[in-house]
Amino acid sequence: MSVRNIAIILCCLFIFPLFGSARSDEGMQEKRFETAVFSEVDTYIAHEMKRQLLPGLALAIIQGDRILYLKGYGQADSLGRPVTPETPFGLGSIGKSITAMAVLQLAEKGKIDLDAPIKSYFPKYKGAEFITIRQLLNQTSGFSQISTFSNSLSSINTPNQDALEKNAMTYAKKFLKDTKQIEHPYRYSNANYVLLGYIVQQVSGQSYGDYVKEHIFIPLSMHNSFVTLDEASEHGLATPYRRIFGFNVAYDGPYVYIPGDAPAGYLYTSAKDMSHYLIAQMNGGRFKDHSVLSSEGIRLMQTEPVPGTYAMGWMTDQINDLPVISQPGGSIGFQTQSYIVPEQQLGVIVFANALDAIDADWPNTHIITTTHIASGVINLLNKQPIGKSGLSISQRYLLVNVLIFILSAWLLYTTVRTIKQCLLPWSPDTGPSEISIKVLTRIVLNFAGLFIVLLLSMTQVIPVWHIATIYQPDVIFWLKIMTVLMALKGSMEIIQLVRPFEHKKH
Repeated sequence: MSVRNIAIILCCLFIFPLFGSARSDEGMQEKRFETAVFSEVDTYIAHEMKRQLLPGLALAIIQGDRILYLKGYGQADSLGRPVTPETPFGLGSIGKSITAMAVLQLAEKGKIDLDAPIKSYFPKYKGAEFITIRQLLNQTSGFSQISTFSNSLSSINTPNQDALEKNAMTYAKKFLKDTKQIEHPYRYSNANYVLLGYIVQQVSGQSYGDYVKEHIFIPLSMHNSFVTLDEASEHGLATPYRRIFGFNVAYDGPYVYIPGDAPAGYLYTSAKDMSHYLIAQMNGGRFKDHSVLSSEGIRLMQTEPVPGTYAMGWMTDQINDLPVISQPGGSIGFQTQSYIVPEQQLGVIVFANALDAIDADWPNTHIITTTHIASGVINLLNKQPIGKSGLSISQRYLLVNVLIFILSAWLLYTTVRTIKQCLLPWSPDTGPSEISIKVLTRIVLNFAGLFIVLLLSMTQVIPVWHIATIYQPDVIFWLKIMTVLMALKGSMEIIQLVRPFEHKKH
C-alpha cells in the first residue's frame, strides 16, 4: 500500500470522528438548551402572566437566522381562544422601525435624501426648510409628544384613506413654525413618524399601508401582519383588555385604532411574523432569499447619533451589562417589547393583550410590563438572575384599591355627617355661626375639583387628561365620583353657613 493511501486512511480515521463528535456535541447542547432553558422560560412566563394580570401573551426567541422558540400562552379573547404564534397583536411604537425601514428603502433607491429639508413635501410651511428627514428619523426635530395627543384624539373619525394626510398636515401646521435654523436635542414624538409615513406616500405613489405590505411584509413572509384594524380583526386579532380596579375587561372603544397615527404605532403583527422581521434586522436586512435593506441601512437604523438618544425606530440599553438594542410598544389594550442582543445574535419579542397606565414604571414610562418579561427571558437564556421588576400589577392594584377605599370611606363619612347636620333642627352647634376665611376656603375647595374635572373633560385644555381617561379609566372614574361627592358636601356646607342668618331673620 502506498504512503499516500495510508495517509488518506489515517486522515479518515482521525479527522472524521472529530467532525462527528462536534456535530453530536452541538446536537446535545441544543437539546439540553431546549429542554432546560425553554422549560424555565415557560414556567417564568406563566408566573409573570399571573402576577401581571395578562390574559394572553406570545413569545418569539431568535438566534442568527433561526427561530429557536415560538409559543403562545393564555387566551386571545373572552371565549377562551388560545393565543398562538400566528395571533396578531397591536405592535405599538415598534412599528416606527418599520416606517424607518420604508424611508431607508426609498433613500437607497435614490428617491429620498436623508439630509434634505422636508420643504418639498410641506411647501406651505416655512419651518420645513430647517427640518431634515434624518432629524425626523432620529427624533431631533424639536417636536413634542404631549402636543400630539389632541391630534390622536380628534383623528379617530377620519376615514382611513384620508387620516394620515390630515394628521400629517395638522402636525406640520403645529410644529413647522420656526423660521430659523435651530439645533434640537432628542425628544420623542409620534409626529416625527407620522410625517415620515406621509413622505413615504408622497415619494412612492402608494398609500403608506400598501407600500409597507408590498416592500416589507410580503418579502419577509409576514402573512399575519396588517395595516388596519379591520384586516387584523378578520384574521384573529387578540382582544385588547384594560384592567378595571384589577379585573381584565375587554375594550371595544374607538381608540383601539387611530388610523392617522399608523406609521407611529398602529400596525398589527404576530410573534411568528415579528421573528422574521428580527431575523432581517440581525442579518443585514436579509430573510431567507429576500433582502429588504442593505447591511449599511440596517446599521444606520440601529445606531444612535449620540449615545443614549434615538436611532431610527430603535434605542440602546443594557440588560445585566449586556448591550442590547430595544424598543417597547404600546397602544390601548396591547403592549410589546423587542430586544436584539448583537453580541449573541439573539432576538426576543414579547406581545401581550392588556395595557394600562399602571403598567408603566414612573417616571420611565417607556419601561412597561413586557419590558420586564422580555429582559427576564434574556437573563434566563444567559443563566443570569432574572432581576427585580418592582411591584407586580396585582400588588400595584392592591395598593391603589386600598388607597381608594380609605379615601372614599373618609369622604363618604364626612359628606354623610354634613348632610345629617343640615337635616337636624338648627342650633349654634350644628354649623358655623359666622363666615370666616377658613370656612369659605373649604367650600371653594369642595367645588374646585368638580369645576376642574368638567373643564378638563369638556375641553382640550390638557389633552393628557383624555389620554388618562383612556388608559386608566377606573381611577379617572373614581376621581369624577369623588368630585361629585365633594361638591355635594360643599353644597351642604353652604346651607349650614346661611342657616344662622335665616334663623335670625325669622
